[in-house]
Amino acid sequence: MLDDPLVPLSTANRVLFVGDSADLPSIRRILADLPGDAYGQVFIEIASRVQIETLARPDGVIVHWLRRDLRCSRIDGLAPRGSLAARAIAAWAAEWMPDDADSDGADVTLWIGCATSPRVDRAFRTLRDRIHATED
Repeated sequence: MLDDPLVPLSTANRVLFVGDSADLPSIRRILADLPGDAYGQVFIEIASRVQIETLARPDGVIVHWLRRDLRCSRIDGLAPRGSLAARAIAAWAAEWMPDDADSDGADVTLWIGCATSPRVDRAFRTLRDRIHATED
């Protein structure tokens, strides 16, 4: 839903963007549209360090490169596609949306890529359900 965000990027308060190397063009565009005072995290799952690049972003937005080659599996030498991104979503939710915390009223603008990963899809649905539960 990149072209029709629920919250206009020009008013984004707190952001979470998750993608993989195929999503880099979209993530670059999203970061360029953020206001200078935006804060949050970007997680990008990549195969190796050669895919790391400098991304223009507001100072309060941190980019984390999730290297699959550093989390090797026995099958093909790389962590399974989507596994690191899914873990990042779960870790973000645990830190920013603990079960015992009241909502702080800050809007979260989400963008989740990794379109071919069932792991990321499940993690996104879990996060979406948590967000909707806090709205009730």
